[in-house]
Amino acid sequence: MSTTIKTYVGIFLLLLSVFTMAGVMSACIDANNARDFHASVIAEIEDSNFAPSVINACKTQAENAGYELLINDNSVVKNENGKTTLLVVILKYQYQVDFLGVVSSQQIRGFAR
Repeated sequence: MSTTIKTYVGIFLLLLSVFTMAGVMSACIDANNARDFHASVIAEIEDSNFAPSVINACKTQAENAGYELLINDNSVVKNENGKTTLLVVILKYQYQVDFLGVVSSQQIRGFAR
């Protein structure tokens, strides 16, 4: 009888750890995807030479992907000709482990130069 209980407890703990680790791995993949998206947005803004149409298109892409993209207009650095040379780019995303019910709002900050 005790062997049966030990077996079921062992199986339960094994399944609990498997589902927990699967949730953590999924959350890490989501965070990595957000970092990659953030890097591509910065590269796109830099390659377009800070074009407002590209910035708006990036914001739309972020909304479609489930992110919130903030371009801080107060942090704009301009050169002597009045051209933008530096923008702060902030990407907000949700870090969540569904199995544990953990949800956290995270953000990635970077600079487009």
